[in-house]
Amino acid sequence: MQITFDPHSPEDRATLARLLATVGTYTPDDMLREQFDAVVADIAGNVFEPAQPDTPDAPAEPDTATDIHGMTHDATIHSTPASKNADGSWRAKRGQKEAYDAAIAARTAATDAPTSMPMPASEAPATPPAPIEYKTMAARFVAKMADPDGLPSDYETIYAALSIGFDDLETNQTSIARLDAYMDAVDNGDDHDACVRHALGSV
Repeated sequence: MQITFDPHSPEDRATLARLLATVGTYTPDDMLREQFDAVVADIAGNVFEPAQPDTPDAPAEPDTATDIHGMTHDATIHSTPASKNADGSWRAKRGQKEAYDAAIAARTAATDAPTSMPMPASEAPATPPAPIEYKTMAARFVAKMADPDGLPSDYETIYAALSIGFDDLETNQTSIARLDAYMDAVDNGDDHDACVRHALGSV
């Protein structure tokens, strides 16, 4: 709305004076024209300025704090607005006592559940010894047989003691390994019986 008046018109000045009297205590009788114009502009701006719509309050942010049970506020089982009991737990919502107690029990059970212990890593299987070549073992055994002091007993006695057969000796890795272990014991200075025990215990 715009107010238009002629300051030189007695009727306009009288009308404006009556208007100002209704909204304030200004009287133009003793005012200079400049002061009067400024007061009019001020009053007009305050009176006729359109009202600003009220800005709605921003919704309150939910309470993210936890209680002594580690539970955040849940409006379905806790009272609203959020408040706590003397022990630090949320207050139960009216009519939701059973659901409230069940939620606390579930939370407590989850917290007290034992942490599963990690299973110890299984030991890696021992690497089996590399197979012994028959030709290498046979050359070594023949050399000891040729030496009068090479073996503590004849080969037939050694074969019988180690349960070695002639038919499959070339392919039976157990027989080959026993003969090789027997010769290792011979190199260590053991007698025949000790060599047999070492060979049978090694394979």
